[in-house]
Amino acid sequence: MTKLQDMKSHDYHIFIEVLLPIAFGALLDDVLEPLGALSEFFKNLCTNVLCEDLIMDMHSKIAVILCKLGTIFAHVFWIVMEHLPVHLA
Repeated sequence: MTKLQDMKSHDYHIFIEVLLPIAFGALLDDVLEPLGALSEFFKNLCTNVLCEDLIMDMHSKIAVILCKLGTIFAHVFWIVMEHLPVHLA
């Protein structure tokens, strides 16, 4: 089994933004949609230019995305960092 360790911050960003949605493509749409939306959130957050409309849209959608993920995955997987995207938005 391959482990994801000793990766640099940029490597994790690429993994979350690009590779993870591809790997999860075989999942059910109810699971894939919020994971893809979370990936898109971080991709938009890391762009060079952010417009105010995009930030407001991200802010309004992140709570819904996290609620959907909370209903899919057990609460054991959630830690304090789950709220980080809310504060970033």
